[in-house]
This record gives sequence, structure tokens and C-alpha cells, in this order.
Amino acid sequence: MSRFVRTLGLALWFLVQLWVLRRTRWLYGKRQDQVASRLYTRQAKRFVKFAKSVGGLIIKLGQFLSVRIDLLPSEYIRVLAELQDALPAVPTPLIVDVIERELGRPLHDIYATFETTPTAAASLGQVHHATLPDGTAVAVKVLRPGIEDLVTIDLRTLRVLLRILDRLLDLGRRIDIAELEADFTATFTDELDYAKEGQHAETFQRNLLLNPRVDMPRIYWEQSTKRVLTMEYMGGVPIDDMAAIDAMGIDRHELAVNLAGLFFHMVLTDGFFHADPHPGNVFVRTGGIIELIDFGMVGSVSSSARADYGSAVLGLVRRDAPGLVRAMRRLGFLGPGADAKKLAEMIGPHIDHIVGDVTGFYTGGSMIDSMMSGNIHLSVDSDTLYRLQEFIYTQPIVLPGNTTFLFKALITVIGLCLRLDPDLDLLATAAPYVTGGAGGMELVSEILAKGKEAGQEVLPTVMRLWRTLKQVDDGVMESDMSILVERRIREAEKRQTRKLVRVIVVSAGVVTLVSRWRQRR
Repeated sequence: MSRFVRTLGLALWFLVQLWVLRRTRWLYGKRQDQVASRLYTRQAKRFVKFAKSVGGLIIKLGQFLSVRIDLLPSEYIRVLAELQDALPAVPTPLIVDVIERELGRPLHDIYATFETTPTAAASLGQVHHATLPDGTAVAVKVLRPGIEDLVTIDLRTLRVLLRILDRLLDLGRRIDIAELEADFTATFTDELDYAKEGQHAETFQRNLLLNPRVDMPRIYWEQSTKRVLTMEYMGGVPIDDMAAIDAMGIDRHELAVNLAGLFFHMVLTDGFFHADPHPGNVFVRTGGIIELIDFGMVGSVSSSARADYGSAVLGLVRRDAPGLVRAMRRLGFLGPGADAKKLAEMIGPHIDHIVGDVTGFYTGGSMIDSMMSGNIHLSVDSDTLYRLQEFIYTQPIVLPGNTTFLFKALITVIGLCLRLDPDLDLLATAAPYVTGGAGGMELVSEILAKGKEAGQEVLPTVMRLWRTLKQVDDGVMESDMSILVERRIREAEKRQTRKLVRVIVVSAGVVTLVSRWRQRR
């Protein structure tokens, strides 16, 4: 049986089982939850077995779902977590053959040492530790042989499944199917090109140059191609390993704030974000430094959309329902003819409750599990809930196709942050990154206050930074940003003093102010 038929058949069979469960739960009386739990566990185990046997994008789907604690029951989450661990590895001789063909040299001429046992076997490639001839420790990521053909089949399966769901559930009324398909195809096709991944890594290095709380691996281009990526070895622990984080004495609340802030900075400030921040790609090392790896799946947000998302966050922070709804309309969530005034009137008095309920799905259970059992609890009164449901089903509410990976990343990061600190105030964390909003002005004020406190001690550094910016603006300075990033990071590690922190904060303020000044010219 072909891969296409097997995958599509399994997906449809799962949907039928869930539909039957929903229709017949009343037959089981007090045993409803037990029957549902057994079904969830059976389905999850069968999916894991199937995913490991076929690989490709099916693995990535399972990894994505394994962190969606807002959607899936705990039985799914627990079983699907196996897909975050090592998968069946490609035999080392085949991996070596890929490296030698891609780089055109024998393996021993490329690396001084090369560990034959992979340290990680992912859905599209696997990673081996090695050392360069100069002794530098590196991680070598190699694309699985033949994976391109599997991805092509899986994308075809996904397109067919989306169209079936559209026919059954009228999905196209709520989601731009064509845009969604295009987004998936472009994103997963890019993941098969490690040269693009290396370029993405260097873009993040430049964007996050002044953030001392994040680190990315340096790319070694002489040992890299489209199918082989050689990068600096990162030695942290997964961000969901609470025991290891506690053993290192890392403050979980501070780590959660830094992780959330990092994501909000990517989306609201840079417009370029890591779209696959699951625990296998986000690590932590001593000092609470966040390490990001695997930059194959990224997303971008236009400047206009960044402003609108910022307005949406500001609407939540200020409890400004009309402002929030206006931002939603500009972003495309409200189609033509949607009654924006009515929606604002409905959600205005309940923003605090709604935000609290969303957080509760991460810390207290799964939305789908609650819906399937008929026990979903919201803080809003029943009349408001009924009117909201009626509005959603009768008004043109649309999920834009280009938001898929943004929301996937956002939900994953929220889940990780709330695992670290269930009491984290996400809105307060997002506020400083709202361009032009009250939170942004508070951040600038804080930066200026810290600059004044530092005074003459940091003035020479600020002046050097100003001259450097002028050189860049005049086009007279060329620099290898990856080397600059590496030097800055090493300095930060060696000199974690209050003076250096003040320098970085004031420098960030100068960069922000200069950037805004240049945009207004």
C-alpha cells in the first residue's frame, strides 16, 4: 500500500473514531472518561508507531501536536512526546556518503573526528558530533537520503486531507485553504535546503546581536552545502527539562520572561521568527542563556502586520476591546460585513476572563478534551458565551492562511513559558515590544534611566557605537557579522558584570532611537 493511501486512511479513521466517541459517550455512563482515555492512548500510540515507520513530515506533525497542550488531551501529549526523542537513525555509511558527495572530499579531510553514532535523528535529517581540523567542536547536520521524495508525497497527502476536511466541515469558510497550502509547501520545501537554514541562523544572529540572554550556533560555510550543515556545537539542556534547570540554579520565572520576550521581539520588532520552537530546538545552559537551534522552519511578518499585532496586544493590555477588534479586522480575521461593533461590545467586559481562560487551558487541561466530555468551563456567563458562539458561526470570522506557523510558534512558546512559570503574566511580558505603544515608551524610559545611571562610565562605548552606525550608514564598513556575534557572545560569557549589562542596555537604546530617527527622515 502506498505511503499516500496509508497516511490518508489513518487520518480519516481517527476522525471517524472521534466522531463515534462524541456521539456515543452517553452510553458509557460513569465510564465515559475511561473509554475516551483508552481511545486517545490507542490512537496516539498507533500514530507514533506509524510516524516512526514512515518518517518525513509525519514526524514533524507529531512533534507539532506533542506541544499543543491547548488542543490535545494529556494522553496524546504524553505518548506523542516520544517523537521529540531520537528517531530511527540512517546507517552511518549512508550519511558519510552524503557528506563526501556534497563536499567532494573524503570525510577525514573534512573533519578531524566524526562520531559514527548520531546525537539526534530528526524527521528530515540527523546530527553527528565532530571536530574541525583546528579542534573546534561542531555539530554536523545531514539530510536523510531520499527525504525530498517523501516530503513531496506528504505535502500531497496534506493537500488532499485539507480538501476533504473542507468538504466535510466547510473549512474554507474559516480558513484560506489555498494560502494555507502555499504556506505549508514553501515552508517545508525550504527545510530541505540547509544553505537557507544557515542563512536564517545568521539573520537571527544579526537581529539578536545585543541580547545577552540568547545564543545561536556559528555556521561553518566551508563544510556546508544544501544537504550538509556544519555548525558550532551547543551544549545546553532542553528547556522542558525542569530537573536539570533547577539543578543549575536557574530562576524559572526569569527564564520564562526571557523566552517570551525573545519571541515577542522576533515577531513584533524584527518580523522574522523561529517557527519551530519545540523543546528539541530550544535549550538552556548555565546562567539561563537560551540556545536556539534548527532554523529550517522560520516565518516572517510584514511591517504593517507587526503594527497591527502590536495594536492587538496593546488592546489587550489596555482592555480596549474596540482597538483589539479594529486590529483583528486589519489582520484579516474579520471578513467583509462582520459586525465589529457588536463583537467589541460582547468581549469588552470580559477580556480579563477570556485571557485567564486561555491560560487555564495550558495549566489545567486540554480544550478538545473538555469539549469532547462536554465539561468545558469558561468564566464568562452562559448568555455571553452563547452570543459569542452565535457570532462566530454566523459572522465571517476567518483564519488567514499566513498565520498558521505564527500561531503554531506562539502557542508552543506560550505552553513552554507556562510550564516554566504557570503564573507568568504574558501580556505584561509582551507590552514592552509593542511598537509605539505605552509599553514601548516604558521600555525606552527604562533604557534612558539606565543610561543616565551608567553616566560617564559607558559614554565612550556609546560614542564608539554611534561612529560604527555612521560608518555602516555611509557604506564604508564591511564586517563579518557572524564573527562579530561570536566575539560579543564570548565577551558576555567572560564578563557577566553589571557594567557590561548597562553597556548593552544603553547600546540597545541608542540603536532603537537611531533606527526610529532614520525611519522618520
